[in-house]
Amino acid sequence: MIKLFHVKKSYKELVLFKDLNITFDKPKTKIKGLNGSGKSVLLKMIVGYSRPDSGTIYVDDKEIHKDLEFLPDAGVSINAPEFIKAWSGMENLRYLAKIRGIANDARILELALKLGLDNDLKKKYKTYSLGMRQKMRLIQALMDEPKYLILDEPFDALDSAMKKEAMDLLKEYMTAHSGTQLIYTSHQDSDDEFADVCYEINEYSLIGVCGND
Repeated sequence: MIKLFHVKKSYKELVLFKDLNITFDKPKTKIKGLNGSGKSVLLKMIVGYSRPDSGTIYVDDKEIHKDLEFLPDAGVSINAPEFIKAWSGMENLRYLAKIRGIANDARILELALKLGLDNDLKKKYKTYSLGMRQKMRLIQALMDEPKYLILDEPFDALDSAMKKEAMDLLKEYMTAHSGTQLIYTSHQDSDDEFADVCYEINEYSLIGVCGND
């Protein structure tokens, strides 16, 4: 469970959040908002990549930046992270897998197959389309089987078929890994039904706009 208490955050002299109080306790939470409204900044604060100007963020009753430096056991993709262009998809994922030593080639290939990327892993990343790059980010986030998934626009650049593949994979993963929490951002309305609850950034806070909150 992730809780934010009295959080305030400004960015480049623009106030994004003011006295934000919210608890994320649903399996799948969607955060909506216009470009520049603070969606990615909010995810960075939850993960620990960015500090709030004031307030506290708790994960399972432990405070980020006090008890924990970063959100533990998390699969994270924020601001469309890139990979090494001269390496193949598999080389990039193998390199990242070594950090925690959990995922192996079989796990990477399993995820790639479900996303239809298995035949492209030998290709150089620089040749990948936007949709293929998005699939790489999903594999990277899932391959270590994390408890928390923090995903920034995970369905962006995916056509309808690829989007369904991604949603099906996330649903399957969360069914198989009880207790997993997904917090993701999206500027689209078409994936509202995928989430258990949706919030929209409005007036320096989050307003519930769909689901059962």
